[in-house]
Amino acid sequence: MAKCELIGQPLAAVDTPALIVDADILTRNILNLQRASEAAGLQVRPHIKAHKTPQIAQMQVRAGAVGVTAAKIGEAEVMADAGIEDIFIANILVGAAKMRRLVALARRVPKLSVAVDSAEGARQLSEAFGAAGMALDVMIEIDSGAGRCGVPPERAVALAREIAALPALNIVGLMAYAAGAYSCRTEPERRAYCSEEGTGLAAIAEQLRQAGFDIQRISGGSTPTAGRYPAHCGLTEIRSGTYCLNDHNQVDLGTCAVGDVAATVLATVVSHPAPDRFIIDAGTKSLDQQVSQLTEGYGVLLDPPGARVVKINDEHGYLDRTAGDLHIGDKVRIIPPRICTCLNLYDEMVIVQDGVVRDVWRIAARGKNV
Repeated sequence: MAKCELIGQPLAAVDTPALIVDADILTRNILNLQRASEAAGLQVRPHIKAHKTPQIAQMQVRAGAVGVTAAKIGEAEVMADAGIEDIFIANILVGAAKMRRLVALARRVPKLSVAVDSAEGARQLSEAFGAAGMALDVMIEIDSGAGRCGVPPERAVALAREIAALPALNIVGLMAYAAGAYSCRTEPERRAYCSEEGTGLAAIAEQLRQAGFDIQRISGGSTPTAGRYPAHCGLTEIRSGTYCLNDHNQVDLGTCAVGDVAATVLATVVSHPAPDRFIIDAGTKSLDQQVSQLTEGYGVLLDPPGARVVKINDEHGYLDRTAGDLHIGDKVRIIPPRICTCLNLYDEMVIVQDGVVRDVWRIAARGKNV
């Protein structure tokens, strides 16, 4: 069914597999996080890798977000096309091809900033922007325990001095990823982590200020910490992403309830070849191959509640025995383990309100991996 024909139809009219987004839950999630962050004196710069969709980014900005965070230049280019005027690319960028694209992007975006964690990476940025007669804002990435990119905290001042010796770059802040929050299992643990995260980054920022650097932004956060920061926590902004749609990983962690999950995969029961299994038309091409933190399987059904997708191959998903009294042709909604990778399998998301299709949005940054 074409997009124009689908609008106004009941959810049952949607062909499968399809990515379904509940408009009311999406709106509520965005507003709740924005209000909680503002109450704590924090700006919101949500990570769009969790939705990759211009309409959702625009909703976040209208709600009060100062801009967005992107993982890739391709994602940032899509956001620029959508009119987003403040974009932070939180990944490290190197190589001539990326430098050319970044300069071109900077000509289109009023406020652009990127992460940097080495003198060599900074040199490439400086040469590219210096040659273009432009300047670029950079954020020093700190490794606060994630163990991937980022300079060790004790090296932050030394790196800042190396960057400051280069032309065309402005050090405006520092950033880190709150990876440790995913190890927290209770609200007290999460709130304690928020305080530790903010205190630690604020201390590094103060060291940089004492060394003469004008640190304006202290950027952190993740979805498990979203909405849990106290006032004067030490950060100035958070980059939470998954919170707007949520997934079963977040349900497992206890950071949201099933009723806070806006995105599900709609699938159809296509076979019941044996008493111990039902087969649906959603496999690896429709469900992410990650699993949740605590729940085995590749997704959990909304109805019957608790039933799981226990196995997937290219075209098929296998439901466990708790699927109950299903029949061939029945449609089921599945909460995916991780929405960031699941939505990257779809060209569009179907927006539903009160069981009726209200719109179909293109996931415009889908597949933008460079």
